Amino acid sequence: MGNGIWFEPYKISKDQKAVCIHALWENGKIGMLPSCVRGDYNYFERNWYAEIIQDLKAGKKISWTRPYKSSEVEFLMTTVGVGLYDQKELVGIAMVDWQMDTILKSILKIKPTPNSFVLFADKTNDYIIATTEQGINNNSIFGKPLKTLKWYSKNLQEGYVFDYKGTSYIPYIKQLNNGLFLIVNVPLFELFGAAVHHLAVLLSILLISTIIIVGILYLVLRRNINDPIQQLSQIAQKISRGDLNKTIQLDKPSELAQLAEVFNKMKSDIKTHLMQLAKVSSEKEKIESELAIAKTIQASALPTDFPQNASFELVASMTPAREVGGDFYDFFPVDENHFAFLMADVSGKGITAALYMMSAKTAIKNMLQAGYPLSEAITKANKTLCDNHARGMFVTAFIGVLDLTSGKVEYINAGHCPPLCKTQKGYQYVDVIKNLVLGITPDYKYEVGQFTLKKNERLFLYTDGVTEAQTKEEKLFGPERLQKTLNQKVLSLPDTIAHVRKISLVL
Repeated sequence: MGNGIWFEPYKISKDQKAVCIHALWENGKIGMLPSCVRGDYNYFERNWYAEIIQDLKAGKKISWTRPYKSSEVEFLMTTVGVGLYDQKELVGIAMVDWQMDTILKSILKIKPTPNSFVLFADKTNDYIIATTEQGINNNSIFGKPLKTLKWYSKNLQEGYVFDYKGTSYIPYIKQLNNGLFLIVNVPLFELFGAAVHHLAVLLSILLISTIIIVGILYLVLRRNINDPIQQLSQIAQKISRGDLNKTIQLDKPSELAQLAEVFNKMKSDIKTHLMQLAKVSSEKEKIESELAIAKTIQASALPTDFPQNASFELVASMTPAREVGGDFYDFFPVDENHFAFLMADVSGKGITAALYMMSAKTAIKNMLQAGYPLSEAITKANKTLCDNHARGMFVTAFIGVLDLTSGKVEYINAGHCPPLCKTQKGYQYVDVIKNLVLGITPDYKYEVGQFTLKKNERLFLYTDGVTEAQTKEEKLFGPERLQKTLNQKVLSLPDTIAHVRKISLVL
């Protein structure tokens, strides 16, 4: 019936306390509230404004007022408002007025059974709005606490029977998001009485019909069906023992003749299915063999002897999925003062991905150990992969070179997941320079980024197999949850990896 914007004192102008804009719906037309237009409406003393402001300052995002009758109107209404903020300062509210009389008229008409009754009330503020309980005057009970009603209890639950004035009732409760609720109480005998009567009649009819039908079927089966069924049964037993060459010949009755045709079709389908099953089993064995070979290639390519170095500690782990892909990691010294490490993920699955992974790993390691600067080494490795290009395959990788004397890390991120660095503030994602994945464009020049690892700081590398692990609700584990998991507790490096694996698999 109306809505507007109402500002706190002197928030719009230092010379004007009240500033509001309010539109009204009256007699089918929209107009502006005159007192708002004139600027002389002292709404700060209105209960509805005070209730909303109090709720918003208490931290609520939305506030519904108690139903009330305004001095301007004679019908029951309620107001809902949300805050208007300048930065974090509350400067006013945006609100909507709702007329409740039409709602009450509809509620008071609810009567699913002759002796049922309803209650409409505000549970949050503990007062009654209206009820159709016999013998109660709504004008006298409006606004009173819920305990005024002898049958009402805070422990009242939907579907649980309660007794009132010698009658058992079942309550049905509808809770609204503004604290109001509606309860419809239906007498137990009225709810189920008619249903039980109709059910008894229906069961009686069904029972008599069943007896008649069974008698007729018995006579028909006894006269015409026994011998053909026995024949079908004998042939079915032969089929169950593997004899798929026997053909059933039946001419009558027509129903069993059709059944015989179905048996013959089933026998033919079983033979076809067995041939297909043998073919599928052979292909499955071939795939499983290929997966086993891919797992062996993948496992053999990963280094397991972690360096024992006074300057740093390094651990790594991989848990392969059923469809083995080309995920891999590597680490090796470049010279006395530099140590290289990388995390990569080859597109595709199976043996092809595993072999492509070996090529990528070898190319990167050879170029770095040959003494080329990082950018040139990865550019040459990329060209090698492009020259030996496997159709539709590429590599995402994060390659880093650690200076053991200064802690400086030069890196190239080729389309890979950004790592996390643990500082005194916990694990944070590194803002990495992005480059194209490896194996796509042979002439691509890779840009090098750098950062410095200080004493006791850590760098956590991973593939998308971690962040794309699915929870029980089929949601991705995700980068945010990975960061949260790493920051849950301070663990050793091996325990950190085990903790991330456990959390991502359990969820």
